[in-house]
Amino acid sequence: MKKLLINKVSLLLLAFLLYSCTDLGETVRDTALQQEALNSPNAPEQILAPVYERMLEPLERHNWFNNLQGVSSIEQIVPFRGGTDWFDGGRFIEMHQHSWGPTHTTIISVWQNLTQGVGRGAIAEQTIANLGGDQRLVSEAKALKALYNYWLLDLYNVVFDKRPEDIGTPALSTVYRNSEAVDYILSELDAVQEQLPRASANETRFNRDAAIALRVRLLLNRAIYDDRYASSPSHDPSTLQAVITNATQLINDGYFQLENENYFYLFGKENEGNPEIIFAFNQQPETGGGHRLSYFHASRNRHGNPWHTSKTGSDGGALTQDFYDMWEGERDDPRFFHRFLPDEGSVSPEDFRWNRGVQIGQQYGIVPDTDGPNVYRQDEDGNLLILPLVDHARSGQTMIYTREVGLETDRGHLAGPRSIKWDNDKYLQGSESSINIPVLRLGEMYLSRAEAHARLGNWGEALNDINTVRAARGSRQLSANELSTMSDLQREWIYEMYQEHQTRTIQIRFGTYTEGTWRDKSVSDVQKRVFPIPQNAIDAAQGEPGYLEQNPGY
Repeated sequence: MKKLLINKVSLLLLAFLLYSCTDLGETVRDTALQQEALNSPNAPEQILAPVYERMLEPLERHNWFNNLQGVSSIEQIVPFRGGTDWFDGGRFIEMHQHSWGPTHTTIISVWQNLTQGVGRGAIAEQTIANLGGDQRLVSEAKALKALYNYWLLDLYNVVFDKRPEDIGTPALSTVYRNSEAVDYILSELDAVQEQLPRASANETRFNRDAAIALRVRLLLNRAIYDDRYASSPSHDPSTLQAVITNATQLINDGYFQLENENYFYLFGKENEGNPEIIFAFNQQPETGGGHRLSYFHASRNRHGNPWHTSKTGSDGGALTQDFYDMWEGERDDPRFFHRFLPDEGSVSPEDFRWNRGVQIGQQYGIVPDTDGPNVYRQDEDGNLLILPLVDHARSGQTMIYTREVGLETDRGHLAGPRSIKWDNDKYLQGSESSINIPVLRLGEMYLSRAEAHARLGNWGEALNDINTVRAARGSRQLSANELSTMSDLQREWIYEMYQEHQTRTIQIRFGTYTEGTWRDKSVSDVQKRVFPIPQNAIDAAQGEPGYLEQNPGY
């Protein structure tokens, strides 16, 4: 499968694709070295690499999308553990309590990356066209720009129409919000969809099927994006029917299939080429790929590489006890937990991997052989011993994760259930990983179609789609009375999509985000459904009055 990596050529291109993140104006420097790079036979494809590169930190870092979408929702909490660890300037506490403002460091970091993604997409679009590159690559650049704009819309209620012909000129990007923003992104997808290759050619390149899937996501949330602060968003029946039509196109495609062997294969090494995945971000250690989404919730004495001791957790986040309680009566669901390791016993290094899903109670794993000749303790056959873990690095206590976790109390180093939904790459050291990150997948399309059917009153059709997903995961089938309310439907979304950077968006759509309460988070103002535009971006745009206005409430 052909990969798009940031090699020497694309690193040179990356150097001149940098630009101001406020007005999305760019300066392209034409040096002999850069011209040589542009003259490379692979230049049109390599020009796209810096556009993709801007996805790495938002998707993979624990304190980017994970903070905005997970920690701000009912899903995650990050206590100031033991009064010593993970305060991080209050970024996680403010996010959990909905007390952030325009100078919040995560809000600034994500904004900068996404606006840079839009700018780089526009530059790539122009440069590939000027080089006479394949029109499909021009369309891919435009589609990536639409994806970055989708994220800007969802988080900040703003998108930028950065036109390639305006690059290098004083012209500012056109700014859209609300329904105009949705229409603009849809028009960009309309313009390129049929020129993109299918996902079966390479799911780590933004493809025709990804454009359809992104359209489904946009349309399902359209009522929210049209009016961010409405008390009762109005879902237009024709829009819901469009969700059904587009989702059905992907479901009936013939190529895509739900993962039915092990749900957690979608989030491990097995996911490359998996036919459930419509679009995934391609991680490679040489371009900064990492496993922070798994190590963030794992304790420091949980080791992930059976040949080296450098790959450990960081004792950061936890799942909220409210999230844990949502699974009452459903903890046999294979999406909740899957055992790869025995409770004690032994495994070969090749068979070793972390248990996955929600971790609570006594934890087991490999233990360094501090008094012997081996890296880890072994049995007489040379297999790794699986032993009860102890939190030597911090508390000195046996590693028993509790249900209870909070910001004021129950904030010790073992407080809270942990999520190890994402696998770590055991063949690499430190935080490196080559595991791809799914962005759009077929499971979401089934859920989207189910929700559209339910909002149109077709609960029987919704139940069929939910049970199709459940059957693929090995979960029990629901009866009609178990899927009859929007609360029931939201539960199914969270069971399937937790820790995939969507929980905040899901809760907003179901009216449980600012309106809901969970431990150490009370009801918050509806204006918190949208994040503020960073103050530094507002300040930088003062020369153009009215160009970049702050969101209400900030």
